Amino acid sequence: MISSFITVIIPCKDEENYIGDTLLSLNNQKNIEGVKVIILDGNSTDNTIGVINNIKKKVNYEILIEKGGKVSYARNKGATMVNTKYVLFLDADVTFTDNDTILSSLNELENGHDLITCKLKSRSGFPLNLGFYLFNKIHPILKTSFSMGAYFMTSIESFNGYGGFDETIKQSEDFILSKKYPIDKFKIINRYVTQDDRRFKKMGYWF
Repeated sequence: MISSFITVIIPCKDEENYIGDTLLSLNNQKNIEGVKVIILDGNSTDNTIGVINNIKKKVNYEILIEKGGKVSYARNKGATMVNTKYVLFLDADVTFTDNDTILSSLNELENGHDLITCKLKSRSGFPLNLGFYLFNKIHPILKTSFSMGAYFMTSIESFNGYGGFDETIKQSEDFILSKKYPIDKFKIINRYVTQDDRRFKKMGYWF
């Protein structure tokens, strides 16, 4: 059982249209039974909490809802509640395309890596939007580790040792933290998760 190895942390706010798909998709992961999933809600004003409470009745893992805040704060707060060796940070609009993504990631961590991410796809399918998800394919050329917060799995010891996510910056705190990991301890596994591209649109990237 992987429940003794991994805790999942999901920050969210006003995610009623996405969080249900994320949690149901997570439920399809191999050996997910009993895993603790900590959801840090940033005072949602929609039906996010209602959706989560409804999903609780349908999944094979434990869901805890805690008060959150901005993303980096919520992730760091969630990390203080972790009692397992490893932690997986997920965004609230992520879905899995394979049922062994978490298990494969854990195997890599147990075999000496210290930060694992996977490949990302845009749900929209627009080719130019997909370009934002291709950066993680060129990290060896740039000679730097690169992980987006959509799927960020690491040992809790290293996470704490590198100081967690920087709460003083507004964006890219996931990238900044991942750069602290040695590149030989970082791996992108050959699995995909999908994510909505609304964040890029909010920043003004329309295609």
